[in-house]
Amino acid sequence: MLERATGCLENGGRRLLRLTSKSLRTRRSLHSAFWCHGAGDIDLPSWWISLLQQPPPERATHSQSIVDTAKKCLSAGLLDGGFLDFLYPAKTLSLIHKLAIRDVKHMSHRAYRSTSQAAIRSFTSEAVEDRVAVDSDMDHAMSLLSTIREHHLPPTAQELQENQILTENECNIGQSPADSGADYNLLKAEYDQEWQRYHKLETSGDMPEDTLIAVRKHIEQLTVDVRAQTSRQILDVFAKVPVEARSADHYEWASRASLILRDIDHAMQIQFEAQERGLESVRYTKRLMRYIVKHENIEAGARLFASWEKQHLRTDFNIFEDLDSIDLKILVNKATRIGGKVLQGIPSKSSDIDSSTCNFAIKLMLRSLDRSGQVEQVMRHVATFEVLLPLIRILPELSTLAIDRLLSSKTHAFDLQAIMIYEDLRGRTDVVQPKMLMQRLISHLSSVHDDRHLRIVFEDYRKHYGLPTPELFALTIRQMSRQGDATAFHSLFQEYRDNFGNPTDPSMYQQLLHVHSRRLEVKEVIRNFESLQKVFGFVPNVDCWNTVIAAHARVSDIDGALKWYNKLIESEVKPDANTISTLISMHASGGDVDAVEHLIQECEQRSLQLSTSMIDGLVLANVRNGDLEEAEKIVGDALNMDLIGSRTHMWNYILNGAALQRDLNKLNYLHQCMEEADIPSDAMTYGSLMQGLCVQGLPQSAEKILYRVMLQKGIRPTAFHYAVVMGGLLNVGRYQRVFHTYQQMLQNNVKPNFSAQNLLLKAATHLDIEDHKAQSLGNIESAHYRRAEELLAQAIESADASDVALPEPVKGIGFQRLDEALTSSLFEYLIYLSAQSGAVDKIPTLYAQYLETSKRLRPDAPVDLPIKMLTALMVSHRKLNQHDEVEKCWYLAIQSAEPLARRAGASLVEPGWVLPARRLLLNLPLMHYMKSLLYQDRTDDIPDVVAELQSAGYALTNKAWNLYVQALAMGGHARLAFQAAEKELMDNWEGWIKSPNRDRMPARLRTHLKPTQGYPNYRTLAQLTKAYMDMRNKYAFAGQNSPLQKLHAEAPRAVKAVVDMPRSRQRSALRG
Repeated sequence: MLERATGCLENGGRRLLRLTSKSLRTRRSLHSAFWCHGAGDIDLPSWWISLLQQPPPERATHSQSIVDTAKKCLSAGLLDGGFLDFLYPAKTLSLIHKLAIRDVKHMSHRAYRSTSQAAIRSFTSEAVEDRVAVDSDMDHAMSLLSTIREHHLPPTAQELQENQILTENECNIGQSPADSGADYNLLKAEYDQEWQRYHKLETSGDMPEDTLIAVRKHIEQLTVDVRAQTSRQILDVFAKVPVEARSADHYEWASRASLILRDIDHAMQIQFEAQERGLESVRYTKRLMRYIVKHENIEAGARLFASWEKQHLRTDFNIFEDLDSIDLKILVNKATRIGGKVLQGIPSKSSDIDSSTCNFAIKLMLRSLDRSGQVEQVMRHVATFEVLLPLIRILPELSTLAIDRLLSSKTHAFDLQAIMIYEDLRGRTDVVQPKMLMQRLISHLSSVHDDRHLRIVFEDYRKHYGLPTPELFALTIRQMSRQGDATAFHSLFQEYRDNFGNPTDPSMYQQLLHVHSRRLEVKEVIRNFESLQKVFGFVPNVDCWNTVIAAHARVSDIDGALKWYNKLIESEVKPDANTISTLISMHASGGDVDAVEHLIQECEQRSLQLSTSMIDGLVLANVRNGDLEEAEKIVGDALNMDLIGSRTHMWNYILNGAALQRDLNKLNYLHQCMEEADIPSDAMTYGSLMQGLCVQGLPQSAEKILYRVMLQKGIRPTAFHYAVVMGGLLNVGRYQRVFHTYQQMLQNNVKPNFSAQNLLLKAATHLDIEDHKAQSLGNIESAHYRRAEELLAQAIESADASDVALPEPVKGIGFQRLDEALTSSLFEYLIYLSAQSGAVDKIPTLYAQYLETSKRLRPDAPVDLPIKMLTALMVSHRKLNQHDEVEKCWYLAIQSAEPLARRAGASLVEPGWVLPARRLLLNLPLMHYMKSLLYQDRTDDIPDVVAELQSAGYALTNKAWNLYVQALAMGGHARLAFQAAEKELMDNWEGWIKSPNRDRMPARLRTHLKPTQGYPNYRTLAQLTKAYMDMRNKYAFAGQNSPLQKLHAEAPRAVKAVVDMPRSRQRSALRG
């Protein structure tokens, strides 16, 4: 009663009013009316009133249902049906009802969890033995996307049921729900009657068949009683039954009674006797194993499992079937603890090792990991694999079983552990994995593109079993082709020909072209294509043609790709849907919507089936153009189209578009729509979510997706995902964390691409600068980039053409060609930083290293300076007042941008030949060129330069327009400056705001303005104000129709912004 009172008072008191984990105490005394109310004030519950009003016979008949109802009310702590409501005055009850906690379904997730946990008190009858919190790691990890998942939802009933803890009482092991709910008082009379019958049978002397039947019935009826005394009576009866007369049911009842008394030795003795007589109950053997695992009885478990395996003559995991009823967290933790105890108890001498306990522990842990769909949610809570690997070293003969079962889980985490076990034991002479397992490993490693371990297993297979099969050669060759490892590919390809002759599989010849296409070696692709028929006697099929076209597309050679497409049309081989998809992908990357739509129409004219890759290209083209709404419309329409292939890629494109636009609300909405449409998520889906978080300065949340959510989903992270996190950490100044993420990538056997190395180099540079400032060693010009130079030397040494072979996106190169970005990305930032800091003496050395590395990696190609490298060199030359060199770099930048920005088939002499998606390609070099012209007092040339760019189709960003207006105002072209400001900058101007930082636009505009939308900064308005004051002084007495009056008419908003400019003592904005 006191327990109920405590729970009721707690639920009805402050705990209902405040959700807090701290205990609240008060010295306030109860109201005097608390003890003075009468029975008439009591609001009795309906079931209590019905009980009082019923006559005695009906009251007895319905007592059980009423008691059940009362128990439910008490256990739930309901205010409208509790026994102790009479303790409260009517007004107090009314107040509690008014201020009570909302219904569970209206609570937040966190409030729900805290309330549900607080409702169980450890000293009440509701206490549960193994209570743990509901596991919702996946929801918690995704909730870290605070702008993507704006609120938590309470767990559903199904989730609560799936995560319910094992609450089975020790004394009820083996009972059905009906048995456990039996009321002893109702059966007491029958028990007494059966005991009297038993005593008569016992004194009768002999026990004939009918007597045994009676004894059996007697024991069966006794099993509903779970008291210890009854269990002892059951065992007494069992002992008096002759061994030859005992049935399987007798053994099961006696074994259960022993477990009720917690006499595991007796239960095991009974179990082994049943096995010897062939009367073992498989059902109860599994329940006995569950009891043993729950109580971590290693010796009993080893004995039972050994006898089970001996009986079945093989490894049989069916004995562990009842473990599935145990909560996953508890099961994995118990299996791990059992393994740890076995490991700790292993003697130093190998001859004294009990292999049965190791065998039991290993197979128990493997069985606990079978529920792979859920086990990754608790992987971080246990050290299963840290225990499993040492045990397998003791019993290496079980390594084959462990690898096989881990691979069967088909999850990334378990794959890594299987490979770790194989790699750990491969050096031992007494361990050789079976041929079938090694073949399976090679096939698996090829499917997950793990080339490093694939080489290891392939060579081990050759060492132990001789020449690999043609199928294994084909798998390994295909992986070498995908990785762009030309040396290993040609070696294996030639070995295949020497042993099996020329390949009969056409895909092998495609791989011969594909390996060089991945390395961006277009000339090698063409040379091998032309030698297919001469050397191998193989007529190139359409797949080989598509590979040549794709090779040109990968280096942004649109003319070359279209040239080979026309050759294909003229040949006897006709293009297929993959041919059209390759061309669509090429045009889509440049945002050429017209070319993509034209190719889709051509596909329909050729009666080719539309594929999702074609619609993917149309979506990507619109995203690249910044038309996200049109892209969303296309994706929505594609749900009702009959397409071949997965629709995931097109959804990834619009997710990435929303992420890059910094629109996390849109990103959240699109991701929810994707889930509702049952579109499966892949690695790039999570990459887009991570990108959206990083651009908003939330790299920590992106890390949670990388390390937790993707692991739980069984998705293998790539170098792109790590690069996204590294870029986010770099933007928020967490440079040491960038190094930590890079180390995590290496530990997870992910090969870094040159994008990740470039981000690491930037982080090292910033750390060097911070160290230099902290040591107060003078200005930044004298800084020594020790870390950066060491990393650059390592990156140059390890650089290879295969670094661009992986088909995953590369972060941080923009529209730059892959073959150019491979080397320039390592040098351009250091050159730019050295120029900005004034350390120009380092630039010639860096530039020479760049040229040398480019020639080493691409010996047959000329060294073309990409736009970013030219921009860095322009900064360097401008610092040295080498303005002629700045102008040369500017024209080289225009020349380098032409093949990247030109529309397909467009002429350079015609206006508007620039692709809309590439219209901002020349903004950075243009800004430095304008600064150079301003320094030379050549501001008259600036309008002509900008007009020529606009005629071609290029556009200026907001920063470029502000610099353009400033340069004109400072160069004496006030009217042109005001006209440009009025046209390009004033559309989003909202007037002056009171802010300590006047050079900073309002937060709403900073978030929503696109790069091409103009907004004047403070420096621009300051220069316009100076120019306006000069004009006003100059034309003060000019009268009407003066240039100043015309300026008011031509640029009214710009003039008003200048006139209303608040007074400031800052003069820095007016300095040239």
